[in-house]
Amino acid sequence: MHPRPPLPGHPRIPAYLYAPPAKNELGSGDTVNRPEVAILHTTPTQTAVDDLEQRGPRAGTIGAGLSIVALLAVVYVGRAEVLMMPALGMTAITAAVIDARTLRIPNWLTGTGAVVFTVLSVHLVVVENAAWQPIVAGAAIMGGPLLAAHLVSKSRTPGLGDVKLATVLGAPLGAVSPAAAYWALLIAMTIGAAFGFIYQRATKRLAFPLGPAISLASVLTAFAFGLAGSNGVWAL
Repeated sequence: MHPRPPLPGHPRIPAYLYAPPAKNELGSGDTVNRPEVAILHTTPTQTAVDDLEQRGPRAGTIGAGLSIVALLAVVYVGRAEVLMMPALGMTAITAAVIDARTLRIPNWLTGTGAVVFTVLSVHLVVVENAAWQPIVAGAAIMGGPLLAAHLVSKSRTPGLGDVKLATVLGAPLGAVSPAAAYWALLIAMTIGAAFGFIYQRATKRLAFPLGPAISLASVLTAFAFGLAGSNGVWAL
């Protein structure tokens, strides 16, 4: 069923966000004023997700990602973790944009990130003689609490995509210092809680995109530890 043209004075909503009403779904979530046509799902339909992902990143997104990558690389020049930072920046910015647009973090992104960080971690341990324990600790510190929250939460946040993203980004932060992963998690939860409260009040939805908070916190923490080192006020 295709949606009819919008009524005068009503905003035009992209057609790919329309779907036929599901059973018991009328009256819940965000709806259009003409329920005989369709309702607007509280999360994008698969068609919407596919459409948005096929568009690819915009020029602004690519520019922001490359800027973050370059700055992280500069901050970590001369340190063993320098190879991990560009990958962290690109993974974080890509996940943030996709999650904000689709409420999903695709498996291809977290899977690619896991492979890349695994290879770089092996390089650190074998070539740079770095310890492997901080890398594993970083992944566990960021991913573990979110996994526990996912298992006990009745809402869709945090989702498994959030758990996988936090675990993937926690590995390079752990390579810098396990304290970096701890601070990133703390900052992500603070930002996520504030944003989630506002988002839920505005949209009446239970689920909200946590990926941008995880990504922003990871990048900010990586910058902070790169500039200040893993000692001083940041150390546990």
